[in-house]
Amino acid sequence: MMAGESSISKASADVTPFDPLRGPTPAGTTIPRVIDRPGHDFWVFGYGSLIWNPGFDTVESRAVRLHGYHRQFCVRSVVYRGTPADPGLVMGLRPGGQVAGVAHRVRATDADAVLTYLEDRELRHEGYLPRWLKLHPTGDGSRSSGDVIEALTFVVPNGSHSLVALSDEAIAGVLARCSGENGSNADYLFNLNAGLRAVGVDPGQLVALERRVRALMASS
Repeated sequence: MMAGESSISKASADVTPFDPLRGPTPAGTTIPRVIDRPGHDFWVFGYGSLIWNPGFDTVESRAVRLHGYHRQFCVRSVVYRGTPADPGLVMGLRPGGQVAGVAHRVRATDADAVLTYLEDRELRHEGYLPRWLKLHPTGDGSRSSGDVIEALTFVVPNGSHSLVALSDEAIAGVLARCSGENGSNADYLFNLNAGLRAVGVDPGQLVALERRVRALMASS
């Protein structure tokens, strides 16, 4: 082996691979391209803030349901809806159950720009992993394949540095109190419920959580 080859191999071995589960990536550090760029239009599944604030142009949006996962306030937010001193909470996808949300279709020509944006938004701070999962039309309990679409979404595995388990009471307290660069944590919940209703989806248990959060804010 030549000397030059030896030094290159050592330098490569010293590079720490990007891992969104390990911890936040500092501002100013580029997030690598970890999502394959499709050569065709594709879908992005929103179950939290991507419902009402996708942050990119969409061709169309439709209400859909994902089987095998549920939505949960389980992701510690130290930038968007909280601070390192007082972390907020945002939604994550966890195994089990089902969840209704919104699928946004993105033009193939916008793929690189949109996916670069999503890599920075979803992988820099909160410890998500990108996954391509199958979605069904809302209200379709048959899981028929006719209208099934595959979409990019972001899940929270057990190894995520931001994963946290809190009681319903504790979650309400965090949402009522915290805020970050994107606004108050309470507004995250209120916007989520409004976004679900706008596409004809019942927010379900999130309605009771909103009532509890509003009561805490009124009494503080």
